[in-house]
Amino acid sequence: MLQRHPVIAFLWLRTALLIGVAFVLMLLGMRGVPAVLFALVISSILSLFLLNRQRDAVSGAVDRRLHGLRERMSEAASSEDE
Repeated sequence: MLQRHPVIAFLWLRTALLIGVAFVLMLLGMRGVPAVLFALVISSILSLFLLNRQRDAVSGAVDRRLHGLRERMSEAASSEDE
């Protein structure tokens, strides 16, 4: 199911990565707002490298969706002109 919805898969993996990094930081003794901020920064950097394939799948899905919408709009506009 997640292969059919790459955006959902990407969001789940980003969330899991954030929670994982926050958990490690808490194990290291960091708590509160600094832990959350560091977890956000670290997980963002890690996701650039670890989630590259999923990000490509998301951009492909968005591109296909927009292409389909543009085609339908073009067909609707051409049918109105006739």
